[in-house]
Amino acid sequence: MPTSSRDRKTLLRNGLIVDGTGRAPRPGSVLLDGGRIAAMGDLPQEAATTIDCSGKVIAPGFIDAHSHMDFFSVSKDPHHFDSFTAQGVTTFVAGNCGFSPFGFAPQTKHRGLLENSLFKAGTDALNWNTFAEYREVLEGLGLTHNFLHLVGHGAARTSLSGFEARPLSPAEYAQMLNLLDRALSEGAAGVSLGLQYKPGVFAKLEELDDVAHLVKRHDKLLTVHAKAYSSFSGTYPMVPFGRAHNLKAIDDMLGVARRTGVRLQFSHLIFVGSSTWKTVDEAIDLFDRAIADDVDVCFDMFPYRCGATLLNTLLPEWFMARMPDALRSPLARARLWVEAEVGFRTVGFGYEQMQITNACSPEYDEHNGRFLPDIAARVRKSNFETMLDILDKSNIEARGLFHRYYNDEIIDRLMRHPAAIFASDSWPEPGGHQNPAAYGTFPRFLHIARERGNISLESAVHKMTGSAATRFRLNERGRLEEGYAADVVVFDWNAVADGANESGDAAPSGVEHVFVNGEPILEAGQVRAVRGAGEVLLS
Repeated sequence: MPTSSRDRKTLLRNGLIVDGTGRAPRPGSVLLDGGRIAAMGDLPQEAATTIDCSGKVIAPGFIDAHSHMDFFSVSKDPHHFDSFTAQGVTTFVAGNCGFSPFGFAPQTKHRGLLENSLFKAGTDALNWNTFAEYREVLEGLGLTHNFLHLVGHGAARTSLSGFEARPLSPAEYAQMLNLLDRALSEGAAGVSLGLQYKPGVFAKLEELDDVAHLVKRHDKLLTVHAKAYSSFSGTYPMVPFGRAHNLKAIDDMLGVARRTGVRLQFSHLIFVGSSTWKTVDEAIDLFDRAIADDVDVCFDMFPYRCGATLLNTLLPEWFMARMPDALRSPLARARLWVEAEVGFRTVGFGYEQMQITNACSPEYDEHNGRFLPDIAARVRKSNFETMLDILDKSNIEARGLFHRYYNDEIIDRLMRHPAAIFASDSWPEPGGHQNPAAYGTFPRFLHIARERGNISLESAVHKMTGSAATRFRLNERGRLEEGYAADVVVFDWNAVADGANESGDAAPSGVEHVFVNGEPILEAGQVRAVRGAGEVLLS
């Protein structure tokens, strides 16, 4: 924590306190003394910096429960976090979807694959292996925000076998579990799975069970980017009239939780493609029945109809296993074309919903921000050929925004669900089109709650503060309470909203002040990138 904040007193005066517990708002003031909340209620004026909060909400700082900003926290540029500060975010739960910037085998020959991930813009090199070594780097640089870290199953597995589509050898398997075990012992809050990404897509259920047993022994959390989020996915065998693949993916992970007793966090519960929306009732029922059976499971969500991912997540497992040769194989391309045509029509998703945010190749970078059919028309190729050419030219690293993940009715329904926790699942792109979630997630949740009345102010704040803190066992955070960490946001309930522009990087409105451990990182709407304001939170 910066020296300046240790002696700092700030009085947030005469606001509407929404304390993060879900209780009704109440008028009052909040005194921040150093890095802690010193007092709350009807407080007298004292020798402190005073901020008039009349007509404004005083709430706990927002917790981004599904983040990938751990790769950016080791960057020399703290301004990667400015868009999150402007939203009111004070804490990130990072290391999701099987990706983490630690948990590697020493002397791994696959470091290049680990460094050139979806989040490679965050840092040039990962010159460490363990969580403890990574923490030393963070403490040397100083954090602008608080971080709770998960260790990625995909990261550990990649460091041993790369992206090879094969079972691990017995020695590799044991080492993978040891790498995860060490990170958990060093304070990581759990393990994340990324089952639509290489190499997680190649892991069998028995492997997931073993990972879950390990997490359970540590009494920590298992999070999962599931194997499918659409009713049809190439990550499962094509069975005519069979069970919807997104439901099968939920079945699989709830089965892991039932068999092992692990605490399960289902990442970004989305429904890709309009035909998949028909499965919402059954998907929610699966979670409800599991919770009724005492399975400890929650899910997180974001408030946009689109989400950021790698373009290669569209590819079936068999095609990914043969990459990159499959890109140039006429037989493989022909089979993929047939499966894509059938799959897109089945799911209600297609090329029209694919927006290339960063093509990661000189041949296509001028088209960043455009939808795939527009790019195809400009380069005079079919949609299918253009998609594969972008994958080829980008060395399979192209990323995009996929649309038609939700409609408003689904967003409202998920926001109301007791097991829902709010998150952004976003990061700043180094160029091209931005994911609006990196700029407006939490103001958008609040705006939806205000304008549509689907949930109350106190419930919305609870789902992005106290609920997340309880789920991830963030001690003395996520609530406004005497003695708790002074992570606080002040916003205008009548004006808070995300922005909207063609580039996806519009600043939100209505968020006025943000404090991390008592240090002001947003003052009167102006961002301050304060190294050392944040902390590494250990589990």
